[in-house]
Amino acid sequence: MTRLRYHHMLAGTALAVILAAIPLGSLALDRSKTAPGSGSPAEQTSTEASSPALAATIESVTTTEPAATTETAPTTAINSEPAAAAESTVAAERAVVDPLASLDPADRPIAEKIRDLFAASSDRIFANKKERAAAEAFYQSRNYAPLWVDKGLENARATSAIARLKNADADGLEASDYKTPNFAGLTGDALAEADLKLTQAVLTYARHVQAGRFAYTRVSRNIELPQIAPEPADVLSMMTAATDAGKALDTFSPQNEGYQKLKAMLPELRGSSVAKKGDASRQIETIVANMERWRWYPRDLGSAHVIVNQPDFTLKVMHDGAQVWTTRIVIGKPSMPTPLLSETMKFITVNPTWHVPPSIVHNEYLPALAQDPTVLSRMGLRVSYSGGGVSIWQPPGPSNALGRIRFNFPNRFLVYQHDTPDKYYFAHEVRAYSHGCMRVQDPAKYAEVLLNIARPQEHWTAERITRMFGHGEQDIQLQPTPIWVHLTYQTAFVDNHGKLQMRRDIYNLDGRTLAAIRSGRGGIETAPERKREQELIASRQRRSAPPAAAVPAARSGSTFQSMFYPAPAYGRPAFYR
Repeated sequence: MTRLRYHHMLAGTALAVILAAIPLGSLALDRSKTAPGSGSPAEQTSTEASSPALAATIESVTTTEPAATTETAPTTAINSEPAAAAESTVAAERAVVDPLASLDPADRPIAEKIRDLFAASSDRIFANKKERAAAEAFYQSRNYAPLWVDKGLENARATSAIARLKNADADGLEASDYKTPNFAGLTGDALAEADLKLTQAVLTYARHVQAGRFAYTRVSRNIELPQIAPEPADVLSMMTAATDAGKALDTFSPQNEGYQKLKAMLPELRGSSVAKKGDASRQIETIVANMERWRWYPRDLGSAHVIVNQPDFTLKVMHDGAQVWTTRIVIGKPSMPTPLLSETMKFITVNPTWHVPPSIVHNEYLPALAQDPTVLSRMGLRVSYSGGGVSIWQPPGPSNALGRIRFNFPNRFLVYQHDTPDKYYFAHEVRAYSHGCMRVQDPAKYAEVLLNIARPQEHWTAERITRMFGHGEQDIQLQPTPIWVHLTYQTAFVDNHGKLQMRRDIYNLDGRTLAAIRSGRGGIETAPERKREQELIASRQRRSAPPAAAVPAARSGSTFQSMFYPAPAYGRPAFYR
């Protein structure tokens, strides 16, 4: 204890002597240099170490070790820390500068070339900007490692994907549209380009097989469908994760029954005998056109949905994968075709009022009114004038053009499904007579089926709905179960017995679809034989017009009445509320 006090006394004495030897100005300057906040901890340490004599003296007093040892030890410790930090920084910089270090030596030059290809200002591989951006982000995330090559050789993923692309005709596509590289014998830069070319081909195929090869507006403006292409990033992620890239690509094709049954028919038709090649070729073309149109529809048609097949003049109600009901319909005439669309049925209107669309008012009814001022009143129509305009409407009743029921699925074409007082049209083979709306043969039963799907706890019947017929308009909401309505154009389909059915191309959509497929510019050419077919349909319609006696008495007395009575389609005022 006495020895410890002795050492403390020596240390205090030495410190006092040293401080007395330092000028006060110099001491103040040193303090200002090391004031809190005036420098970093590293700077403060450097300043404190700037007086070797002070450090050595203090150290010699406070330790029992030899002076030589105490003088060199602190210096070594202080100098070694910056050196270690510098080496660590250099190592970190090397790791950042060289992200390809983790790649296999055989794949590294390929990755470097892939990186250079993306960095180039011009792009001779990707034509689609969105797909190019997604591919660049994808490769960057994997340090530009090739997707289809392992250790400089084609991998199993590439082999499977190439096999699927070469079999693109199984989905009605052209294999020549998807250029697949031959990796055998390629090295370095060529392997990098081949890797990107296969990526481009895979992305193009996934887009074509899911959403189609062109925008549907090249076929008709009378279409409103989702036509949703897959996200390129999702396609590439799936290729990375899939154990079989070919099977993964197959999942991008429409999975609905209509598409898949047509797809299954193609091998059989392509294997037909020489004697049947001509017929088979025409059938294959028609199937290809129909498969193309299926790609524009939602991938999920809905657990409950209505399928209208316009060329077949039928309507089918599907629920949980099974057909629960079907009926005949009348669709739009060739000059006023029923559109293609997908929408949800919102509500049913019992005892609807018919508000005549402006197009029919100006193009048909006003000219008729000019010739015969009584024609509209004798048809049960009412006219009102307001603000310089004219509106024509028909109140609910047995002679209403919409019949007793209207089925509403809001859409930009303002078309719907409805009853009709003109039941005789349902006996015709070709039933294209309306202004675009669809007339349903048995609307009360149709309403029963829909309501029991949407509101299963209420036990609706056709008789219950019929008892609602009268003069007061009533809306019945279809909820909570949504029911999709898909207006399709199937000139080729497989029936419930597995037999291929072909129908007339009444709107010439097959001809336009095939022309758009053939043309790289999407040009549309009307096939002469299709024109002739439409002329025959129009002629057949004129011959099958009902005799005057078949027309209700309320509408007799005018040559315009039978022509004007069909239900409207386009341009009508909004009914939906």
